[in-house]
Amino acid sequence: MLQLPGRSKILLSLVFVFSSVYSAVAIAAGNTAAELLDKAAGLQRAGRLESAQATYKELLGQELSGTLREELLRRSARLNYQLAQYQQSRELYQKQLQEFPQGKHAPEGLAMLAWVHLAEGETDYADQQFRLLHAKFPQSAQAPEAAYWLALTSADEKDSVEALRYVDWLIRELSPAEKRSSERLKQIWHRGLCLKCQLAAETEQWHAIKDLLAENYEHMDEGAYRTKVLFWSAEAEFRTRNFDQARLHLSELQSRTIGIHEPWVAMVPLRRAQLAARRQQWSEVLKIIEPFEKNYLDFQLRYEVDYLKGRALAGCGKMSAARRSYQRVLENLSAQNTETAARAQWMIGETFFHQRDYTRAREAYTQVLEYQSESDWQARAALQAGKCWELQEDWKQARSVYKQALNRWHASESGTQLQARLRWTEKQLR
Repeated sequence: MLQLPGRSKILLSLVFVFSSVYSAVAIAAGNTAAELLDKAAGLQRAGRLESAQATYKELLGQELSGTLREELLRRSARLNYQLAQYQQSRELYQKQLQEFPQGKHAPEGLAMLAWVHLAEGETDYADQQFRLLHAKFPQSAQAPEAAYWLALTSADEKDSVEALRYVDWLIRELSPAEKRSSERLKQIWHRGLCLKCQLAAETEQWHAIKDLLAENYEHMDEGAYRTKVLFWSAEAEFRTRNFDQARLHLSELQSRTIGIHEPWVAMVPLRRAQLAARRQQWSEVLKIIEPFEKNYLDFQLRYEVDYLKGRALAGCGKMSAARRSYQRVLENLSAQNTETAARAQWMIGETFFHQRDYTRAREAYTQVLEYQSESDWQARAALQAGKCWELQEDWKQARSVYKQALNRWHASESGTQLQARLRWTEKQLR
């Protein structure tokens, strides 16, 4: 066995001593840092934010590593965010992600860094962080929130394909109830369902909405989101002409929307009034639309309400009042070049026609011909204008109107009637 000289033995003994002392000091320092970190967290929970921040700054000056260092950066960054000190928060989150790119709190760090960018108005940078989070940590608790934000941003930018990609992933990911383990995730899932309905409605995929809600509606919690989804269900039923089911949903929404002040709420009485009009329940229509005079002054589809009011007044025999409502449709800038405007102009002609004022009826019908994009209503207007000439026994003018109309709209729904009227006028001229 090799014998060490006496001095070497002494030196080796000193190395062991110093090593043991250093390890003990390091452990003690680590314990002290952990205690200080817990102390700072306690101060933060107690609302003593400045004291907590001072403690975090003290710890940041120490040479810490590992999970202790990651936790320190995370908590300090969040406190700075809480204090609206966004530059300091951003720098700390960036340090956390640089030093611990695959750390336990990396997904949270990316999400919070995105929110810091948003607080500073840097939406493009926020999108980058959310995209990175969703790509690198799709199984994290923060990924659904990132997906929802990216879907919302894409929808705002009219990129429906990208928006649907993210929102479909979100709904699929959170559809199992056990995946919605927190109130926050439940809320994001509900929001995702609402956004998916909105996106499908923009492309008129009404059956897709019905399928989506048939699968998920019963699993939604009571509240504002369930109410909004019920509206989309009613709208889908209305658009697919399942009017009885739409009527049931809208009746339920009548009470559920009390106290909700969002633009879509005005659609509920509008659809109820339209369904009542289909049954020619004119008194009911007037009763339903009465609140629009004071409650929905900024309603984008106000011209639809004025049109319905005109129909109801005409149905009650009040032709002059009906014409005033139809005229409001024509004066509404939002109604320009719409089918509703063409119908309103046509209905003005109808009110005069029923009052046997054929000259003014014909003039009103003729104005419908200016609505170039509404060929069906143009053909109907020409048919009615020709009838006015017939009732005034001006067969040549009637024949001229029918011929011109058939040249332009022979394939329209009114084509057969135009041909029949043309034959009748030619018979009268023989």
